[in-house]
Amino acid sequence: MLEPIAGPAYVLSGRVNIGVIVGDGQAVFIDSGLDESQARKAAQAVEQAKLRAVALINTHAHADHCGGNAFLRKRAGVAIYAPPIEAAFVQHPELEPFYLFGAAPFPAIDGKWFHAAPSPVDHVLGPTVSLCGVTLECFAAPGHSINQVGVLTPDVAFLGDTLMAPALLERYPIQYCYDVVAHRETLTRLAALAKRWYVGAHFPPTQDLEGLLAANRRNLERTAEAVLDAVGPAASTEEVVARAAEALGVLSMDPS
Repeated sequence: MLEPIAGPAYVLSGRVNIGVIVGDGQAVFIDSGLDESQARKAAQAVEQAKLRAVALINTHAHADHCGGNAFLRKRAGVAIYAPPIEAAFVQHPELEPFYLFGAAPFPAIDGKWFHAAPSPVDHVLGPTVSLCGVTLECFAAPGHSINQVGVLTPDVAFLGDTLMAPALLERYPIQYCYDVVAHRETLTRLAALAKRWYVGAHFPPTQDLEGLLAANRRNLERTAEAVLDAVGPAASTEEVVARAAEALGVLSMDPS
């Protein structure tokens, strides 16, 4: 069911939230979820609201954000938009498990959480995009991913994986972060973003940006401190990872 946030912005809540922009009897998805199952629910919700799905914007190319692209393309014929660089990974999702591992991936990292179904990208995103009568701003948010963007309406910021819920950070204390320096800079710029509502892929709409930023900064600094404490003379990468994981309470690193 479409849940209204403000103005043309709606959300479909789930394990991975999907944003929806509504206007002129049409709908634009913001991300497509992990797989066909979630994408089908999104398509059904839009159809039940008597809207025609016309486009899909990917905030970034991680599989839980573009795993439903292929289904929505086939079912509704949506035009797919993605940021520069991220677009290549959406079209060639085999690149994600490859760059995570550095070689042909082993089975545990080659499932749907890391290897989405491929889909075409029709348009590479620029600073703004106008769809279904609504002009959306693309907020550069690199760090978690190489060239992630947020999607902004006048009142709502859809942030992808720029921020995580505090409870999720407690459960998974080591965030995935492609570029820590870029991520810190994104958090600084995000603090100046004045919107009424903020929506993440893994937290519900909230007005408490300050609290989210504080929790995410604490997590990032705690992880950095654990890594720096783990670095010793001639310490190998494997030893640093094991020591930092132990310090942060990550009890198992077994990929199976």
